[in-house]
Order: sequence, then C-alpha cells, then structure tokens
Amino acid sequence: MNQTSLKARMLEAFRRRMYYFLIGVFSVFFIIAAQLVNLQIIQGAQYSERSRMNMENNIPIPAARGEIYDRHFQKNISGAVIVSNRASFNLTTVPDSFESDAQLMGMLQNLSLILRIDPQTVFDDIKKSNRWERYLLKDDVSFDIVVKVASHKNLFPNIHWEDAPVRVYNYGEIFSHAVGYTGSISKEEYSTLKERGYKYYQSLGKAGIERQYDSILRGEDGYIRRIVDVKNRTEGEEIGHDPVSGNNLVLTLDYEVQKAAFEAMGRNDGAVIVMKPATGEIIALISKPGYDPNSIISKDNYAIIRDLTNSKTKPFLNRAIQSRYPPASTFKIVTAVAGLETEKLYPEKVFYCPGKWTLKGYVDHDFYCFKVHSSLNLYWALGKSCSVYFYNAGMSIGPTVIIKYATLLGLNEMSGIDLPGEIQGFVPSQRWKLQTFGQPWFDGDTVNLSIGQGFTSVTPIGLTNMMCAIVNNGVVYKPYLVKSVYSPDNRNLIGEGKRQKLREIPLSPVTIQTIKQGMRYSVEGGTSGIMKHLKVKICGKTGTAQTRSVRKENFSQHAWFLGFAPFEGDPMDAVVVTVFIEYGEWGAVAAAPVAEKIFSTLIKQGYFTGNGQSVQMVR
Repeated sequence: MNQTSLKARMLEAFRRRMYYFLIGVFSVFFIIAAQLVNLQIIQGAQYSERSRMNMENNIPIPAARGEIYDRHFQKNISGAVIVSNRASFNLTTVPDSFESDAQLMGMLQNLSLILRIDPQTVFDDIKKSNRWERYLLKDDVSFDIVVKVASHKNLFPNIHWEDAPVRVYNYGEIFSHAVGYTGSISKEEYSTLKERGYKYYQSLGKAGIERQYDSILRGEDGYIRRIVDVKNRTEGEEIGHDPVSGNNLVLTLDYEVQKAAFEAMGRNDGAVIVMKPATGEIIALISKPGYDPNSIISKDNYAIIRDLTNSKTKPFLNRAIQSRYPPASTFKIVTAVAGLETEKLYPEKVFYCPGKWTLKGYVDHDFYCFKVHSSLNLYWALGKSCSVYFYNAGMSIGPTVIIKYATLLGLNEMSGIDLPGEIQGFVPSQRWKLQTFGQPWFDGDTVNLSIGQGFTSVTPIGLTNMMCAIVNNGVVYKPYLVKSVYSPDNRNLIGEGKRQKLREIPLSPVTIQTIKQGMRYSVEGGTSGIMKHLKVKICGKTGTAQTRSVRKENFSQHAWFLGFAPFEGDPMDAVVVTVFIEYGEWGAVAAAPVAEKIFSTLIKQGYFTGNGQSVQMVR
C-alpha cells in the first residue's frame, strides 16, 4: 500500500470520528436545550410553585359550619339555636419538617406535658401518614395552650396553630338522632371524598342532618400564607384567603315540642315522631336512648365511640327510622280499611266478644282478647281495641285483601325522609311464607295478621305515614326536616323545603270517616282515655305488641300509640303523633301518657288554631 492511500484512509477515519463526535456534542446540547425549555417553559409554572412553597407555608383556616335553628327562626330574629360554633384552635405539624424521628419524638414528649396525648400512639400514627401533609396533633385547644407553644418554640419546633371553630350542640341528647354529629374524616372516607374537594384535616357530618346536608353546612376553608426561611422559621404572614362559613339551616323541628317529647319519654327506650300530614314537616323526632354529640366530636373520641357502639342499648340506632317492630293493634286500622273498601265490613257491623275466639280445625285453637267486650260495632271495636272483633273481620276479609291494603298504605316502603340510614318495613304474603318456611298460609296466620301480630313488622316512620294517609284523605307526603336554607349571614334565603307527594291511596269518605270516628271513641271511652280532658279533640289508637323475649321486669311487650288532632277542623292544622316504647307493657299505660304530654304542648304552642305554623308550601 503506497503512502497516499494510507493518508487517505487515515483522513477518512478522522472525518468519521469527527462526524460522530459532533453528533454526540450536538445531541448533548440538544438535550440540554430541550431540558431548559422543559424546565423554563413547559414546567416552569410548576417549579416556580415548588420554589414558592419552599419559601411559603400555607396554614389552612377551617371554615365554620353553618348554624342550625328550629322552625321558629325568623330573619334577623332567630328561634332556638340548635347547633352553633365556638372559637378554638388546632395544633398541627408537617412531619417532614423534622430532621429526624428522634427530634419528632422529643417534640411529642414535650407536648404531652401540656396536652393529653400519648407520644408513642401519635408517633405511630404519623409514621403511617403522608409526611408531606399537615398532621393534626390536637384539636379544640385553648388559647392558653397556644400561648405556651408560641412562647417555647425551642421545646415545640415546627408546630403551627390555626383558628378552628368547634361545633356546639346546645341541647345535647335532645336532638341527637335528628341532627347527628361531626367527626374527623377517616382514611377510607377521605379516599372517596377527596375528589369532591374534601380535605384530610376537615370535619365531616357523621349522622343525621349533619351528614345528610354536609355539603351545604361545611363552607369553604381559607388559609394563612406564612413566609419562612431555609430553617423553616417564620419571617412574616398574611391572609391568603378568608374562610367562607357554611350555609345555615332552619329545621321543621319545634324545640318546645321536641323537648316535651324527650322529657315525656323519661327513661324509656323507643321513638317519637310528630308530623304534619298536610305538608310532610317533622315537628319532633326522638329516639332513645341517645347520646350527647358534644362528647364525641373531638379527634380523640375513639374510646367514647367504641363504648357507645358496643353498648347493648344501641344509642346510635335511630329507632324512629332504623328499627322494625310488630305494629300490634295499630294495624287494626289497616284491617278496617281493607274491610270497608271491599264492603266486607260496614261501620255498624257487629261481632260479639266473649273474651276469646276459637279457630276450629283438627285441633281447636283459642285466640284471646284482653277483656270481654260483648257486642261491638266497628267504631267501638277500634275505640276499645277489641281483638275478637278483628279476628272475625280478618277471617271474613281474607289475607290477600289485608296484605294489599297494607302495601297500598306503604307499610313495606321507605318514607324517603331526609335522614341517612332509613330501612323499610315488612308486609308478608302467602308466597313469601311458602318460599321462606316451605309452608302454606294458615288461617292462624290470617288471625295474627288482622291484629298486627305474626310476621308483619313496621318502622315508626312507616306507621306515621300510614296515619297521615287517613288524616289527609289518602294523600301521603314525603317527610322532611329542613324547612329552609339561608346564607351564612342569614340575609339571603337560598332554598326552601318543598312538600312532595309520595302516593295517593283511593280511600272512600266512608272509610276515612269511620276510622277517624273509631279513633275518637278510643279517647272518649276507650284505650286512649287519658287524653279526654284536652281542649282539642284528640283521636288515638293504642297497641301492645307481643314479643318473643322477656326483658325489663318481665314486660315482654312493646307499647304503641298512634293518633292525630284535631278530630274536626282544617286539615292544614292536623298533626299526627306516633309513640313507640320498647318493653312498655301496654300501649294505654306506657305510650298514651307520652302522647298526652305531646298533644298538651302542641295545644299550648298554638298548632290547632290556624296561626300559620306550617311552612309555605311549594306545589
């Protein structure tokens, strides 16, 4: 190979290497340029925000939840304030701001000297949380504690405090099941609610109105912008965004009636519902036993909630809408309706009551009445709650028709009340019994069905709606508790409760008047006689439900009262009262006296004088 060829090949190799070198150099410069464009232009805003966050520390300011009033609220002149707020502070920290776990534990140990916290429990919980997110160390802290923390920053590094209004339930247990309570958002709840704008540090409605209308009550949080140096020391602060309080609610509940019902129940367990059938407004709703919401709204409420949850008395259970019971003699109204509508009964139809009725068969079986009533027509059979009359009536009507009218009257449906957790009642059928027990429907089942025993079970709210259908000429409206919604300053009306028709049952005037007259006889000379002295004419029906258990001094029966007033007058003034007492022995002995005190309060409050107690209806 000559010298010229060798030089040519070396030159070619050099050019090739330079070519690849330049490609590499230009590639590196291109990547650098591209990254600069990405950092400065594409992601510039994001990194600018991160840089700003390294200098700023945004402390949330929880918004005050809306207040809750009773039905007598008037613009700028409030009635009873059922739920309000008071000033308080939260202590928080960002775990990642500590240089080590040892420093974090040291701070917690110092904090435990002035607060009731267990350092190890809090430390373990922090380790499970996101270290970049603000952690709530203690809620509902007094101003004195904040002063101590602020005055000894060397002992309490990286602790922040912010205003945090605390919920105040001004009447404790009286409104517990209607209003509910608030609590911290759990990890499970937060994973679901964060898409709807909820924050991990916020409170959440856990039951009752607080839960049902949480999005209306909770408001919009603000924040304080704190400027910090590289050592996270505060150099200045300003309000970044003011919190906006939640909207206020005016309920249909009447404080005076609610209080009267609560006190009348005494130490009995059970439920009370007071409702206006013409609108669906709930005037009072009680479930006992209850609980004091003020005792369970703190962050450290685990032990209290555990004890309440595990209690055999089930204080968290809203018996008004979440429990089913045999309707007992209150169901005789259904049997009477079924007989009258099918003309198997008529008001003057008479049956003789010798104190028992015998079902003939392969083996005769006796069904008893609580006393000998002799001959009775339908009016007095309802008034004196004669079971023998309805044994005869039930057998002549038949189960299919009775079940049909129990269903039409909605005893197996939910009412749709604006409270969470409602369950539906249960009305049996011949087919259900065959599928469930593998047995046909017997005559004995019909006898039990006709007086509200056996398989039938109802909720107090379901039975209340049934009574409303009778009082309101077959029309049933959806029960509701929120009358209106106001802006935080109560200056602007945002929304009003509307009456909504649930169903309309075709009942004849004869049927309605017969039931009302029979219930009036119950007060004039029957099992509801304790209310005879009242100035307004009350109509009532008692019930005593047999159970399969023995409790409360061997009283194994539940007590019912179902009634309304006035007997005559403007339907717009009518009010239905339902009282249920667990293991109350007899309806006339336990439930009727409670109803008497409630009606007395309703009369005192002017509900039967046409004085505009109803909300404005939206048709």
